[in-house]
Amino acid sequence: MIQGQFRSSILQVPADITPLRFRGYLRQEIEAIQATAQSEEDIIIVRVFVLEKVLFGLGAKKVDSIVQGMLSKCPNIQRIELEALLRPLTAEEMHEAAADAQQTLQALSARVMASGGKLGSEPGKNKASTGG
Repeated sequence: MIQGQFRSSILQVPADITPLRFRGYLRQEIEAIQATAQSEEDIIIVRVFVLEKVLFGLGAKKVDSIVQGMLSKCPNIQRIELEALLRPLTAEEMHEAAADAQQTLQALSARVMASGGKLGSEPGKNKASTGG
């Protein structure tokens, strides 16, 4: 049975972050989120909004490698979702993204409770995901 909290965090990578600086920026932010975990049982989902030019500048394999490396070092972070953007989000769009993340978190919580408190990955699902 899971005893910790479910949480989500939303990050928007600043527009001035280049592909070369992306790994360091993301590592710093993900480690800061991991540091907020209050117990080993806490489960955190992170949604990262990043400009397409950064992702394309790195390539899919490199981005996947970066994300997998973060997940392996941060035991409380269950998933990192990347959302590619053409332009930075406005404050209103960030608020909408937070509401969407909350709905996702509630659905995950309901699924865990329905399964008797066991968090298992869905068949065919990976801990890291990229969206577009």
